[in-house]
Amino acid sequence: MPGRILVVDDVATNRLILKAKLSTAYYDVLEADCGLKALEMAQRELPDIILLDVMMPDLDGFEVCKRLKSDPETSHIPVVMVTAMGSPQERIQGLNAGADDFLTKPINDLALFARVRNLMRVKMMFDELRMRDSTSREMGLNDFLESLDNSTDEPETVMLSPPNLEVGRDWKTSILETLDVQVIGTGSEREALNLSSLELPDAYVVNQEMMENGDGLRLVSALRSKPETRQAAILFVVSDGKVETAARGLDLGASDYIMAPFDPNELVVRLRSQLRRKKYSDRLRTNMRDGLKMAVIDPLTGLYNRRYATQHMTKIVDRALSSGGEFTVMMMDLDKFKLVNDNYGHDAGDFVLKEFTRRLQENVRGVDLVARMGGEEFLVVMPDAGRFVAEKAAERLRDSVERDLFHLPSGEELKVTVSVGVAIGSATNAQPDDLIKQADQALYKAKEKGRNLVSFFASAA
Repeated sequence: MPGRILVVDDVATNRLILKAKLSTAYYDVLEADCGLKALEMAQRELPDIILLDVMMPDLDGFEVCKRLKSDPETSHIPVVMVTAMGSPQERIQGLNAGADDFLTKPINDLALFARVRNLMRVKMMFDELRMRDSTSREMGLNDFLESLDNSTDEPETVMLSPPNLEVGRDWKTSILETLDVQVIGTGSEREALNLSSLELPDAYVVNQEMMENGDGLRLVSALRSKPETRQAAILFVVSDGKVETAARGLDLGASDYIMAPFDPNELVVRLRSQLRRKKYSDRLRTNMRDGLKMAVIDPLTGLYNRRYATQHMTKIVDRALSSGGEFTVMMMDLDKFKLVNDNYGHDAGDFVLKEFTRRLQENVRGVDLVARMGGEEFLVVMPDAGRFVAEKAAERLRDSVERDLFHLPSGEELKVTVSVGVAIGSATNAQPDDLIKQADQALYKAKEKGRNLVSFFASAA
């Protein structure tokens, strides 16, 4: 996991000490002796983590952190502020500026390496998500991804697992005074796990010692290992005051920790920071998922595209070969569609394609594969369907298009027809590419005979 760490401190001795410690763990250490140089190096080198001294002569650590977090190029880089004071007010000020954590001088090695390992994992995850999101946009999906509204009107949910009811009420009061969230309280480790499956909280606040002899460390580990709660933020409350416990919590999967007793404002600020990070990672995952989806979905009609159709057909073929059954492949093409675009415009053409898609989907089964192969050409593959079923389905589709006029948004009415070519697949005729070509040839025959017809490939006639 070793990566690049930028150490920022105006005292050379402090930089050398940190560099020596980090180098023993094979981290690549960069150095900056002032705030302005730190900003310049962060933009140029894009380190994995920044260890930032609070007190510096030109720009203090708070101002440097604010600038880093406001720059899109560096906002995702975790920042750990290093201070000789470490008062609650100073920690809250740093967290509000965007810092991910505080380390107090002299720095405890266990706390340093536990936090660095934790933030390095987070950074690697974000880098991967950002890279995939960037790839999706470079593939031409910008407009689609930016049109998505990933926000929700529902407040985020926070689950509390306190040491007792009184502390739980105090946590809940502090959180609700500042954050617009829903808060769920739990009385035991078992209840927390059971409710998690139902509520899917965005964040957890887990005390080291829980009610009914619950073990907070065990709960952190369980939450991080379960697929449905793996992406949630987990704030671990260390009640025994030991750095070793905090380090273990981070290694087991906690997103952040806070030492008890603590200022209620620090709890709120840390929780808000974790919820913000969770929301950002959720957006990146959604963009990645939708980008992958767009790789196989036609954006105009919402149908599968050629790439997906040819891939999925192999599964239909495999099933037909194992069962000995037949399946149907239909190619269909809207008749004289170019005239629609020429006479009514491309917006009207798009409307016709979408309306045709609606009628097409209304007349096929849920198990049937429906795809847009390009332009005005569409494919339907029907598993477990022989000639009789194919003929009925093809005629029904053709009739559904011809029977009712297409009412354009402009108020004009348009008569549209479709030609259909059909091929029957079986154990002896099972190659997807061959079947598509056969259905294409049958479609060409339907066009030759006058359009608005269903034609079967000769070998199936």
